[in-house]
Amino acid sequence: MRRRLSFGVIIICLAGGIRADPGAATVSRQDDAYHFASFADGRHDGLFAEWWYFNLMDPDEGVEAIFAYSVVDPAGRTGRGLSSVLAVAYVAGGSVQQGAYLPPDAFVASTEQADLSVGLGLPEGGRVEVLDDERYRIVGTVGGAHAVAWNLVYERQSEPWFAADRRLVGRFPWEQMSWLVYMPSASVRGILAVDGHEYRIRGARGYHDHNWGEWIPGLVTWNWAQYSDPRVRIAVGDFPKVAEGTVGVDFDGEQTVFDAKQYRITHSAWRFDAANRRWFPARSRVRAENDRRLLDVRFRARDTVPIVPPLDLPVLPLVYEQTADITGTLWEKTPAGEWRLLTSFAGPGFKEYTSLTAVTPQ
Repeated sequence: MRRRLSFGVIIICLAGGIRADPGAATVSRQDDAYHFASFADGRHDGLFAEWWYFNLMDPDEGVEAIFAYSVVDPAGRTGRGLSSVLAVAYVAGGSVQQGAYLPPDAFVASTEQADLSVGLGLPEGGRVEVLDDERYRIVGTVGGAHAVAWNLVYERQSEPWFAADRRLVGRFPWEQMSWLVYMPSASVRGILAVDGHEYRIRGARGYHDHNWGEWIPGLVTWNWAQYSDPRVRIAVGDFPKVAEGTVGVDFDGEQTVFDAKQYRITHSAWRFDAANRRWFPARSRVRAENDRRLLDVRFRARDTVPIVPPLDLPVLPLVYEQTADITGTLWEKTPAGEWRLLTSFAGPGFKEYTSLTAVTPQ
């Protein structure tokens, strides 16, 4: 494993230093493993959080979904630790959110690869199983107001990259998060069942990333987005309160990474969440430019689900998980200094906008 100075749900979520080119280093399957040991120094262990996030979109079956496996305070230092499996499905009858929330000792994970389980042997929970460097199987069952179960294989279709390595995300220097985009694009197959309706997933488009670190819960907010098609793969991770973040675009296997000074995110067409008393954007735009490439992407949210971790804290992150219609262009600067269009793209994707809530979440 690479030795580091050492974000995504349940909290979903993105320092000191970051590599000038985060995508340049080789990523191994061990980098996608469990990282608590590299942070466990007895100082802020109770604030450690780690999660593995997956999504899929299958227009043929008419379903989009996200799945997150996470742990907060795995050593139980605060008495408020939590492990969880979360599923959100966007289906014709409306969006469905359901999770299984267990004590932190219900979480078990490997430090060698992304093999992990939450609630092993219990009726509700899930696991991630590494089949090889390119393929993962994810399994889960959660119930309550809704019943969601899945057994899916993700096969990586593009090269992984480190988007952030111990990035500063809070006011204190120890508030750091790492972000690994292990599957910028993936092909997904298997079974997904939502409230008794079974969806047979055959070659759907998917994505997987992984976040971990320590920070004060409820005080860190972010913007995140992801899109992929056969030629273009985009990942956005932005921390507006600390003016940090990364935008990465892979076009035909060539990656360009923009740092926080090279991109701008704007939100518009705001909508009000009456239950949680917060506003969230229905439209967003990312414009990133360096001396060689220019990326311009617009996001129009279709379905929005508010997600709040069930932690006993006065202030909590409120993550608006959104499916979105995405359109964009990628330009390259010619030797003459003029912008030449490389490609335009359009299709479905996912995005997140984070607010904070100090009221009873709904």
